[in-house]
Amino acid sequence: MSHQQGGGRPGAGRQDWQQHQPPYADQQQPYEPQTRAQPYGQHQQAYAGQPQPQPQPQPYAGQPYAGQPQPRPQPYPGQPQQHGRQEYPLYGGDPDAEYYVPYYTVVEPEPVAEPEPGYVLPEVPVSAWSVDNGRSAWISRGVLVLILLVQAGLSYRLGGSAFAPEAKFLMADGRLSGPVAGLGLAGARTLSLAWALGATALLFGATRLLFNARAALAAAAMYSVLEPTVFTGRYASWHSLSLFLLAAALWLLARTRQSSPAAVLVAAPFAALAPFAAYSAALYLPTLAVLAVLTAYRFRAAGALLRGALFAVATGALCFVGVRLVGTPSGWNAHGTDSAFDLLRKSAEWGGVVVVVALIGAVGYVRRARMGEMPWAEGSAPGAIRRSALGLTMCATALLAPLYQAWLGNGSSLHIHVGFGLLFAVPMAGLGISRMMGAHFRYPQIGIMIYVAALVIGMAQTRELYEPPDSAGLVGALSKVVDDKGSYLTDEPEISAYYLRARTSPGQWHRAERGQALAAEVKKGSYDAIVLRTASVPEALRGSGKYRLLGVVRASGKDGGRAPYRIWVKR
Repeated sequence: MSHQQGGGRPGAGRQDWQQHQPPYADQQQPYEPQTRAQPYGQHQQAYAGQPQPQPQPQPYAGQPYAGQPQPRPQPYPGQPQQHGRQEYPLYGGDPDAEYYVPYYTVVEPEPVAEPEPGYVLPEVPVSAWSVDNGRSAWISRGVLVLILLVQAGLSYRLGGSAFAPEAKFLMADGRLSGPVAGLGLAGARTLSLAWALGATALLFGATRLLFNARAALAAAAMYSVLEPTVFTGRYASWHSLSLFLLAAALWLLARTRQSSPAAVLVAAPFAALAPFAAYSAALYLPTLAVLAVLTAYRFRAAGALLRGALFAVATGALCFVGVRLVGTPSGWNAHGTDSAFDLLRKSAEWGGVVVVVALIGAVGYVRRARMGEMPWAEGSAPGAIRRSALGLTMCATALLAPLYQAWLGNGSSLHIHVGFGLLFAVPMAGLGISRMMGAHFRYPQIGIMIYVAALVIGMAQTRELYEPPDSAGLVGALSKVVDDKGSYLTDEPEISAYYLRARTSPGQWHRAERGQALAAEVKKGSYDAIVLRTASVPEALRGSGKYRLLGVVRASGKDGGRAPYRIWVKR
């Protein structure tokens, strides 16, 4: 009886338990956790067919409450991870379970792309590192303005009366003539300074295009303090204009290096006009033709040869037209008796510093095209052959004027003509200074020392060479004895004609000689006055019965050590 009350027939409790508990194989289904089964004792006490109360789910270790998010299952090893929208069940989707929990959705964030960089480094220029952005460009221009102010100050510290060539430059037919005649001596010197400053600015631009801004600033700073530059900036002549034209041609060659070969024709007129301003500029026309090829070879290859040919033909044709119109410039082949060794020695003193630094820059440029401030930088660079040709051309150009005038034995204006060659060598010198200072200005003291040395040498040499004649006293004495009808003999006829242009004409003044030629002129007595700059009385005028000594005019100031002017008038 007790057995029947406990569950009826034998095995009934066991079958009833199997209806609520799935088989063991079903319990092992992956990723679908089963609901909690009723305790075994409750099934043993249940009667067959008797409804049973719904069990309340109780949490136990390892199973969360309903609605509590379950950890996301991890993929199998080797299984690709999926992104996007995926659905996971909390307990399972069996409809025969005691209760049903709906699926929930997990939205994973989309992969975020890397942000765009705030800036992009530009391609590194050849041979050094610089960034030509707006700020660096304005900084370079500001430093260039300071360099030009120093150059202007060095030139303006020079002064005095007119040199004989300056007076000749301003005079013709007894009056001021020419495009700068109305400006007078001070105005002509100011215009020369403007041309000299323009040449320095164009040199900066050409060097920046060929190399980089840092080398350009070093080149401009060094060139601005050299003796030829400072002297020419305070010298009323066409030399500064000729330098400006050469610098403009050099800048245009660098500016059009990536353009079509025909674009080089814009530089030809500037190069062709330069020799007619100063004959020494003709020595540098072949250099410009070579640079027309070398500056564009990296971009145009064989087209660079066509570019050089176009420039040479156009410049030659314009020079031929100029010779036919105004004649050949005078003085370009005048022979003299000066010592070739002395001329070469003086040339080394005036431009030796630039040549040495330029050679250092050329060697460094041949060994390495870039400076290495950014080793990871990429970009095309000129080959070693082109770098060698460019360095050799620029350095050798500085020797043209000294060698040519030493061969002629003529040292006339050599201290000015040396500056024409230095105009082409200074870009390589600026590159040399940049290389010696190192990457990121590691050794700035080297550049400072070179600049200071060039500045001191240039100032000393300019003071020594810029010695205009102190002619104020002479002009005051002669103004009382000359008129528009007499004839006069003097060592410096240009100066007398310029300062006494209100009383005389240039045709009244003649150049005096020494020795037998002077004695013959004194014997004739054909001159109303004789003015000589000599320390002692010449033999021809001692005891002369036709002329008497009017006075001796001594120089003042720093010219006090020079020979005085002696004035004789006809009895």
